[in-house]
Amino acid sequence: MRSARILSLAVFVTGLAVTSAGAQDQGKIGITMAYPASVGLLWRVSDKVAVRPELSFSGGTSETTSSSFETDSDSWTLNTGVSVLIYLNKYDDLRTYFTPRFNYAHGSSTSDASGFVTNSSTTTTLNGYGFSGAFGAEYSLGRKFGVFGEVGFGFSHSTTKSSILPTESSGNSWGTRAGVGVIFYPGS
Repeated sequence: MRSARILSLAVFVTGLAVTSAGAQDQGKIGITMAYPASVGLLWRVSDKVAVRPELSFSGGTSETTSSSFETDSDSWTLNTGVSVLIYLNKYDDLRTYFTPRFNYAHGSSTSDASGFVTNSSTTTTLNGYGFSGAFGAEYSLGRKFGVFGEVGFGFSHSTTKSSILPTESSGNSWGTRAGVGVIFYPGS
């Protein structure tokens, strides 16, 4: 059920992006698809600055059955992020840039167990955010298509709460970050 709502939101945002992109000047707004898995927009604010919001989601279900118990699990995670691309130099169709980035994640996992001895339900929620900085390059393969790649360093913080335990756990992580992607400009 939650996965269906998240998928509906993603389809709506993508449809809105395509509609908005078609109404702009060619090359001003593009649709991005990147790895790690995300979909988003690239909006060129000026010749020196662009904004790249992105969205990714995941979900899953599992079921375990034995002679004495049964466990059903359902989980989902939604990640959003925004990068500001500050263009440094242009060499023909290649542009280099520096990009600070902020991201936020929210997720939930529910596990229902029933069996001979016990019936229980556990819900765990996750909230996290992160900051990073990267250097990248963007190459235009034509008027409607481009590719990009970037590498940098990032920091993230996450908090997890469980419905069974009255405690909250949190953690920090840092490390290198890299990504590649394509840009499609749907203008007329």
